[in-house]
Amino acid sequence: MAELPEPFGGRPREEYEQLLLAKLQPAVIRSTLSFAGLYQMTHEMLKQTVLDGVRDFYCTGFNANGFIFDEISYQGNVIDAARSEGWIKNNKQVFAASAAWLVRMEAISTEQAKRLKDIYGHRHELTHELASFIVDPDRNLDAQMFVDAVAILRDVHRFWVSVERDIGMFEHLGDISLDEVTPSSLMLLQSCIDAYLEDPQAQGS
Repeated sequence: MAELPEPFGGRPREEYEQLLLAKLQPAVIRSTLSFAGLYQMTHEMLKQTVLDGVRDFYCTGFNANGFIFDEISYQGNVIDAARSEGWIKNNKQVFAASAAWLVRMEAISTEQAKRLKDIYGHRHELTHELASFIVDPDRNLDAQMFVDAVAILRDVHRFWVSVERDIGMFEHLGDISLDEVTPSSLMLLQSCIDAYLEDPQAQGS
């Protein structure tokens, strides 16, 4: 028989009530909701730049039916390679396989690729269990997870910028460094981060 959780999280009732009331302050609730939205947006950007980015790398052109992909190379270099290296167990784990491909291309580190799994886990919690982050004094947002997600997103974008530079996409701009090119999606994300940080409650969380 499973043990029942301790009432009030093992705290005195008065302490628990104080913590709960603090979490239920309108400013704190707004900060929690803002963080959840910002985290969700960052995660979706990660999905796009990792999953779609690697897939698009194997695009060879387009026709009346849409884009054409080198399916054999994609399967071998992304899916099969990740499975042989132990990153994935089946062909459905495309995101993890794409992250492994980015590791081989030295876009991100092995640790960052593994961290992506934790980042997804926290995104899942925020999506399906958001109410508990608002009312549970023992459940807190993971700010470090967000910091890591943004860092990985920037590293992956920097890699794709390097790919575009190598194929001559920026020749018309002359001799520029990778750090001088900022994708519009990162500019939008930074604007949202700045807006979030303007909230004193967010800075104190």
